Amino acid sequence: MWRNKSERWSSSMFRGAAAATMVFLMAQGANAAGARGAGGGAGAAGGITPSNVTLNWSNAPVVGGDVAYGQVLLAQPAPSGGGKVSIAAAPADKPLVTLAPSSVTVPAGATSSPLKIMAITKPVSKTTVITILATYNKVTTPFHLTLNPNGVSSVSVQPATVNWGGSASGTVTLQHAAPQDVTYQKNIAPKGKPPLMQTTVRKGGVTVTLSGSSVTVPKTVKVLPGQSSAKFTATAPQQSSCSMGNGSPVTATVTATWETSAHASVTVGQNNGKPSRYTSNTIRIDPYAILGVSHDAQVIVLKPSVCANSLAAGDVMYIKKLGVLKVGAVKKVKTPSPEVAVGVSSASLTDFINDGTLQILKETPQTATEPGGSNSASNPWADTAEPYHEQKPGEQPWKYSTTGSASSYSFTAFKENNGLSASVTAKGQVDGGYNFLVVIHSDKLQQATFTVPTDGTLDVEWMAQTTASGQGIGESRLRMAPLYSGLVDDKADDIPFLFQIYANFIFKPGFGEKAAAKGHFQITYKGEGGIDGSSAVNNSLDATPDISSTTSSAKAPHGAVVAINAPKFAMTFSKDSFLWAVANRLPSALNMKGADLADGLEGQLSAAYASKHNVNVKYPQPDDYFKLPRAAYVQWVASVAYAGQGLMGAGLFSPVPCQQYYQNYLVQAGIDKDMLGSISGSIPPDKGVEVFKKTGVSAIPSIQGCMPKK
Repeated sequence: MWRNKSERWSSSMFRGAAAATMVFLMAQGANAAGARGAGGGAGAAGGITPSNVTLNWSNAPVVGGDVAYGQVLLAQPAPSGGGKVSIAAAPADKPLVTLAPSSVTVPAGATSSPLKIMAITKPVSKTTVITILATYNKVTTPFHLTLNPNGVSSVSVQPATVNWGGSASGTVTLQHAAPQDVTYQKNIAPKGKPPLMQTTVRKGGVTVTLSGSSVTVPKTVKVLPGQSSAKFTATAPQQSSCSMGNGSPVTATVTATWETSAHASVTVGQNNGKPSRYTSNTIRIDPYAILGVSHDAQVIVLKPSVCANSLAAGDVMYIKKLGVLKVGAVKKVKTPSPEVAVGVSSASLTDFINDGTLQILKETPQTATEPGGSNSASNPWADTAEPYHEQKPGEQPWKYSTTGSASSYSFTAFKENNGLSASVTAKGQVDGGYNFLVVIHSDKLQQATFTVPTDGTLDVEWMAQTTASGQGIGESRLRMAPLYSGLVDDKADDIPFLFQIYANFIFKPGFGEKAAAKGHFQITYKGEGGIDGSSAVNNSLDATPDISSTTSSAKAPHGAVVAINAPKFAMTFSKDSFLWAVANRLPSALNMKGADLADGLEGQLSAAYASKHNVNVKYPQPDDYFKLPRAAYVQWVASVAYAGQGLMGAGLFSPVPCQQYYQNYLVQAGIDKDMLGSISGSIPPDKGVEVFKKTGVSAIPSIQGCMPKK
């Protein structure tokens, strides 16, 4: 800590003498070099003009914000009438409050001024060198003053753990003492007028800015002049009756900033040896407080209540029987009655579960119907999932119809494109059942497993017909809406997941002439498959095909590829599963009044938030056409490539045209890590895992001359 001015001056005289000598020699060298560059001047010895003045800092270097004290020394005694030396700062040196006085007079015959120069500096965050200019007899000599940095060195909070509603004492410590108050004479006369001096005080001390997460702290704290620390109080919030995570400790952070920043942590809440199942920012919302849900499940309008009014960005809404959503923006509105508009996005499992196990094991789904609403771009469920945006101009899209239950499904798809007609029909049987297991500790996911018994059959018929050569099918892929959907409740939390069965396909016929062909195959599946973390789970999976002869009128070689992605079992946890739950359990929130109310409030929330969370669930991206976001899935993929010789292909080895079939059977599984949240165990791969693969070739007739090479 600095002492008063006189003490500092006397205690540093001897230290300053050595510094003054060094400064004097450096200034002489600098001035001599300048004189050489300018070609010398009057009175020069050998063309070199030595410095005629020295500015000796008695306490340099100083901490930014402190005062440096200097004395003017002349190389020769001052002439009759005294020698006036002007003192000024270089124009670019901003870390300087002022120089006082702006000039001194050395008495006649003396070599030093009895009046000291005060350089009143400003705080700096890094070492800074400023330049002071001394002018005597029209010769200006630069002198340098080094300022050392000051700022927040540390912030601490004691005790390190407080209960809900409790408080702790905080201390901010600076790297050096805060600047002192400084009194000086300031010339307030207009430029060109005689000096008019006024006694002025530069106030010392510093104001440190404070901020806290999960605790309340003052906005600022004052460190008094000459002091290096200051105290403040950090207060923990009271337990909320709306929070489902009461008792679960949270880590609060306090940040102190002045020139530099420092941070301290404090634990809020006691767990009494047993962690809470839910996170502290999980807020319970009454389902019947919902007035409306937008068609894209991006905005929810709530009746005002203690819990609704407490919502803030970063919270998680738990709505029993409907779902869990992450809060992105909250706005109090009047329409004209008071309401709370909440912008939401999908929550992950670790967003609301802090510690515990979640398991859904062979629960019977509650059959659910697809959410409806106005047929507009804001309603992603208004139409089927046909990829209209990918069709070429004039190309007709696939048309299809589906049926499905928890144990069976079927679909028929048809397409016409420039004279080519194609259809794919399939029906399947499944035994049903699933096992979804998640283990979470300390807000981190430790295990995630999803397996499905796949026993069942798939029966496929396909047909293609052309009216001329060179006709193609165009877009060969079709992603259909789910064939079956059901809500499955997690019994521990009473929160629904969306269980769905999908079927998708790719169909590519190839004919070089006017022709038609029709084929059929059946596959029997068995076993159980899935994913555990990043590892595949294969419990006796197998596929047994039965391929019938293809009927074809083609004379030349031709073929077709039929790849069926069915059945695909998916378990989804997202704002879309919430939307399905609302449509089937609280339909009043999606009626025209409720949905339009929520749609109309999207613009009153953050536009950036809305665009960030606007996900088009109807049209997938072309590079990942069949991906399901925020879902766990297990899927069969059966690919049968047919190659026919044509009616003119019969020969010596086969009295009838050969038909060859190249087959691939796959089981793939995956879990979208966005659904899981924060993971400390193995992370599921983005592309899932291959659980089972089987390949084969066959021919009709099954003779050596027709059998394809493996």
